[in-house]
Amino acid sequence: MAKSFPLAGKIKGEIRYSVPLSGYTSFRVGGPIDYLAFPADMEDLRKTLQWCRGQGVRYFILGNGTNLLVRDGGVRGMAISLSRGFIGLEEAELDQGEKLVFSGAGEPLGRVVEFAPGRGLAGLEFAAGIPGTVGGAIFMNAGAFQGEMKDAIDSVRLMDAEGKVWERRRGELKFSYRSMELREGEVILGGRFRLRAGDGQKVREKVEEILHRRRIKQPLDLPSAGSIFKNPPQGPAGKLIEEAGLKGRRLGDAQISEKHANFIVNRGRARAGDILALIELAREKVLKEYGVLLEMEIQVVGED
Repeated sequence: MAKSFPLAGKIKGEIRYSVPLSGYTSFRVGGPIDYLAFPADMEDLRKTLQWCRGQGVRYFILGNGTNLLVRDGGVRGMAISLSRGFIGLEEAELDQGEKLVFSGAGEPLGRVVEFAPGRGLAGLEFAAGIPGTVGGAIFMNAGAFQGEMKDAIDSVRLMDAEGKVWERRRGELKFSYRSMELREGEVILGGRFRLRAGDGQKVREKVEEILHRRRIKQPLDLPSAGSIFKNPPQGPAGKLIEEAGLKGRRLGDAQISEKHANFIVNRGRARAGDILALIELAREKVLKEYGVLLEMEIQVVGED
């Protein structure tokens, strides 16, 4: 950690020190991070990235912490939240009934999903109920119900570690299953979605149907980070874990959900170490039983 922090008087946004990340992740676990910054605008973010580069401080974009597990020892470096200066929605007309809707990276994805039906736009129904921010959803190529972010993205706005900003079109973006390739140090500032004209009422009904299916199948009443593992070609990860006899397995207050075995839930005072131990148990058991090595979908950061 740097001995001084000159940015404190040079950016308009807020900077916090030694902040427990348990309050900023959906798992509600995790140790402290050295710095947590909330840049107020593009210039704030540019100064923050340049300072990190100059001081050799590692950084990552926090989002809503819905796909993140922070180890109990915390994180050396900086987390940057775009939840204050990088929000808002804009729309523009295109030919043949299509529209482009731009969303800032800090905007909750759910707000964009709700925004579309009111304007008679379709194409983002699959994202109903996916937690997190637009930036996080793009970075993880979030998807469900036969749809992914790459299917709706027209372009992504980015800033590199030196503060340069540009737009990268869909054809220049490299998406894969639950991932989008970024160059080192790049930050997603927002995304432009290409949506098609549709019946607003039917779009709403589809969104409600998907939300209902999520409520039935997923343990939404307890803290979690959503699906822990990517689905392998052999079938749903949750089914493999359940068939391996691990559904409901508990370690401390961490538990492989009794409702959906690809979720690990925090039943009160879980520690990141307990969650990681359950993750390894599931991977080892599924590998032993079925010869399938499960790959994590969530991001894990920090020190033990």
